[in-house]
Amino acid sequence: MDAILYLGVEGVLFRVPARDHSDQCRARVLPSPEPLPLLEPLSAIVAHETKLRIVLNSWLVIDYGFRRLLRMLPGCIAQKTIGATIGGNRLHSHPIAYRERAELLREDVERRKPTQLTIVDASRSAIPTELLHRSIWVNESDIQCPAKFSAILSRFVNPQNQD
Repeated sequence: MDAILYLGVEGVLFRVPARDHSDQCRARVLPSPEPLPLLEPLSAIVAHETKLRIVLNSWLVIDYGFRRLLRMLPGCIAQKTIGATIGGNRLHSHPIAYRERAELLREDVERRKPTQLTIVDASRSAIPTELLHRSIWVNESDIQCPAKFSAILSRFVNPQNQD
């Protein structure tokens, strides 16, 4: 298995309004998310890493549907995306049982058994505790300094890229 980047899209690539995903009422019309400054550097790293595959760990899979979300992502990220921790090939009209993203990610890692994994997410609660050492928890300072974030991510996805 190739290296996998588990990517939380909201707060990393796009700024999106918070939604209650345990709520049974789903809006049919959603605004387009606002791109964040990390979109470009993350895309450049993904494009450069030929063996890297991406699994989305994002509620946007449910909000927009997997295929629609892929169309919103830059081509290099969409092409390397092999799945999601949250099912959502179609927008769901029926209620979806809420589960913590950390739990879904943990199960996906166990199922895929990647040889190398990196987690990038803006929500600490979406990162399983036992995988914190393989994660980048994105915060406002990362968004304000994309070059620093880019250097850290490069070291995570390609350990041979030590400065």
